[in-house]
Amino acid sequence: MPTTLKRQIADSLRGQILAGRWAEGTRIKEEALAKHFGVSRGPIRDVMLELSKEGLLQALPNKGASINVSPSKKARAIYLRTRRDLETLAIREGFPDWTEETVLSMEKILRQFRVAAEMGDLSEVIEHDIAFHRAIIENYSKENLRVLWLPLMTTMALPYSRHQDLMESHKEHEDIMRTLKSNDLKAAIRLLKDHIQ
Repeated sequence: MPTTLKRQIADSLRGQILAGRWAEGTRIKEEALAKHFGVSRGPIRDVMLELSKEGLLQALPNKGASINVSPSKKARAIYLRTRRDLETLAIREGFPDWTEETVLSMEKILRQFRVAAEMGDLSEVIEHDIAFHRAIIENYSKENLRVLWLPLMTTMALPYSRHQDLMESHKEHEDIMRTLKSNDLKAAIRLLKDHIQ
């Protein structure tokens, strides 16, 4: 199976979990997901393993996986500080190396984010939200921050419920991007820190 299709399945399933399609503790069945996505059980097993590593699923010996529970307040506070530190580092150190192509790819994510928000598609909004922050992390290529960042991002977002108005979420991301494009790195970092809650 092409890596891109596997990533699409992972992104879709991640978005559905964070959108609250299933309650915490719900058992997820490989067979049902394979049928839903029109693939064999092997790729679904790989995706479920990936999402278990991210903290969204909890592996159950010989029983597949279940939706993980939200972190405690103490754990969430630690995750929050660490995620802010990682994204701040990625912007402070990585932004000077961003190219026009980088900016265009970020703007494409924001356009897709806006469409999903206007349509009220929470699962798609979550996918684009994660994609925006993932791009910040991955555009700082001197360090592999993604392995630390992704489990923090997804665990903190479980469930994704900060914004009742999805356009408000889009606007916060757009403000960060607009400030970066004006080369006001300090203000962009401040907006980013305020956004990550």
